[in-house]
Amino acid sequence: MPDKAYCDAHKIEYLPVIFPGFSWYNLRRTKSPFNQIPRRGGEFYWHQSYNVINAGVSMVYIAMYDEVDEGTAMYKAAPTAAERPANEKYLSLDQDGQSLPSDWYLQLAQGTSNVLRGKIKNTVTLPVGLKK
Repeated sequence: MPDKAYCDAHKIEYLPVIFPGFSWYNLRRTKSPFNQIPRRGGEFYWHQSYNVINAGVSMVYIAMYDEVDEGTAMYKAAPTAAERPANEKYLSLDQDGQSLPSDWYLQLAQGTSNVLRGKIKNTVTLPVGLKK
């Protein structure tokens, strides 16, 4: 909220960045923790989405659609550890103990878009109607 207030006071457009989780494990090869910022089944992402929209923003940058090395990728992912590549250690969507569809984070991005467009209400909890 302080960033948004500063930008408003100086007539600057504000574009906050939100992301589903984070892990530099693949980029730094074991020098960083695996699943460093857990996704928590979308709760981490949605908490950020709710907060920035609640602060009054009109746009949101979602990082990153395809950034596997940072563990922030939004595109379709392996739903289970059994479906990950066999010779690498990548995050799968069941990492935090939940069963999620492969396009779960794309659904959450659509949810953020729908809130920004006024199609659904901004809620603290994940929007009803997503196909979890």
